[in-house]
Amino acid sequence: MPVLFPNKNHELFQLNILDVGQGQAIFINLPDHKMMVDTGGTFDEKKFSVAKSLIIPFLMRQSFPRLDQVVLTHLDLDHSGAYTEVADIINIKKVFSNQKDQRFDHANFEYCHSGQQWQHGSVNIQVLSPPENSLSEVPNNQNELSCVIYIQVPQSKQYQNFLLMGDAGWETEFRLLQQYPDLKVDVLVLGHHGSQHSSSYAFLKQLKPKLAIASAGFENRYGHPHPIVLKRLKELDIPLKTTIEQGSIEFNLQSDGQMKIIDFRSTRKWLNFSDRTLSD
Repeated sequence: MPVLFPNKNHELFQLNILDVGQGQAIFINLPDHKMMVDTGGTFDEKKFSVAKSLIIPFLMRQSFPRLDQVVLTHLDLDHSGAYTEVADIINIKKVFSNQKDQRFDHANFEYCHSGQQWQHGSVNIQVLSPPENSLSEVPNNQNELSCVIYIQVPQSKQYQNFLLMGDAGWETEFRLLQQYPDLKVDVLVLGHHGSQHSSSYAFLKQLKPKLAIASAGFENRYGHPHPIVLKRLKELDIPLKTTIEQGSIEFNLQSDGQMKIIDFRSTRKWLNFSDRTLSD
């Protein structure tokens, strides 16, 4: 369904959290840089292909025959499974992840780690985790050592700072609070799709984002976002959007500095799940 988004080429800043079911795929569109953070997963490819049915049509509709950069936060299938099919069609200049496998044998690959930073106009993109000296531990702890991406959009008047947690949990959250005590976050993409082992009360309380987002599948078997996380968010008065309820979610910076938020499902009444409750 993301193919129904209008054609856009030269946005000041556009970020789409795509509705890929139980997984994550985030597209970032800047005037001189097109990138994705995760590509969604693989399921029963004979019945439905996330790459062929969602990601590739979305990129083609946006008129992007290439991606300058793909960051796979880690190599779990729900975050990286669609990568190969996407790369077969879309030219990807460079790919980053916390781990390397045979899919990247012919790719321009680099490990992602804290300290990496990319500046595109006024927009700054940083990797806050994992520490470079912990990359050897990734095979045994790939979720916790997910690539955590921090995006700053100073031109925006409301939502300037985005934090994408991958599947990182409490351990990483605690370390980030220690390393970056003054970290400002307006939009938090919840770690591990809103798992009970992520989004600790202390983390949410200190960051106090203006908006939290969970990328998860309708009636997923994990119960994401977990009721405990929903309770924490409610107690801290942090609004939540989910791809379950809203479908794909777009942030689009306007020329006057306003950040427009589009919930795709609200634009198609027949896709509105507002009368349904989140799975326990």
